[in-house]
Amino acid sequence: RLLALHLPGLLPAVMSVLPPVIAALGGGIPSAMFGLLPAINPYKALLGSVFLYNSAHMVKLTLHLTASKGVLNNDNPRADADRIMASDKTYGPIMARCNAAHNNGLESFPVFAAGVLACELAGVDKTTVGKLCTFHLLTRVAFNVFYMGFANNTAGLARTVVWLLSLISSCQLIGMAARK
Repeated sequence: RLLALHLPGLLPAVMSVLPPVIAALGGGIPSAMFGLLPAINPYKALLGSVFLYNSAHMVKLTLHLTASKGVLNNDNPRADADRIMASDKTYGPIMARCNAAHNNGLESFPVFAAGVLACELAGVDKTTVGKLCTFHLLTRVAFNVFYMGFANNTAGLARTVVWLLSLISSCQLIGMAARK
């Protein structure tokens, strides 16, 4: 009974530690899921990841400018955005979702970058790395779409699934380098 009461709180913690455990045990995204994808240059994938997390910020900034009728308080733009997110019923909720997507992208980038660079240094097969990078970028695109474009439980579940797949793919890259 005690476990059942804390299960909703435990689920995010388990989801966060599961991908590195899977990778450490030699698992990850099955090649059937990423094998048919084109291989991207891993360094270009790093730039693509930076683009994706900043695209959420740019959407938020565009909404911020729209909500403030083109006037941006550049002395303290974050406080100004926070004010709009808290008070503007039209733009505030979508700005908050864009901000959350941006922050999640910032949080996910270091693991992905570590995986890409570790694979490069360890000499892991570039085609496999490139295809897994493509898979990762596609999951991050889907994450942004689900987070910024929809505000319902179904989209939230889909967002969680693609977030988990993106984290697994990043950890898998590190695991592949570790086994080389």
